Amino acid sequence: MLKRLLGMFRGRPVLIPGTDELAEGEARKVDIGDVGAGGTQIVLCRLDGQVYAVDTLCPHEGGRIQPGPLVDGKFVTCPLHNYTFDPRDGSVVRGSCKRAKTYRARERAEGCEVWL
Repeated sequence: MLKRLLGMFRGRPVLIPGTDELAEGEARKVDIGDVGAGGTQIVLCRLDGQVYAVDTLCPHEGGRIQPGPLVDGKFVTCPLHNYTFDPRDGSVVRGSCKRAKTYRARERAEGCEVWL
């Protein structure tokens, strides 16, 4: 049901308030909708002054990309196998699997818009 609802608004961003409090080199987990009923869980990262959005689901064996400090100040990680991804494009920095799913994000005065 939630996926159908989100599908109706495809092309429209979801506004996530409070991203101005996200520090450089940090990642914060955000639930969009009811995750148990088909919502989405993302990690918002601030890198070089920009906010990037990465799906928390690791493409390798279903681990979860974690919030907190970015590895080397620039990468998100899945602790299941210690795979590391670049939040700007989801490319694999360390490990061997597919890219992590990323979403378009744009910071505004009232928060960050993320296109799912």
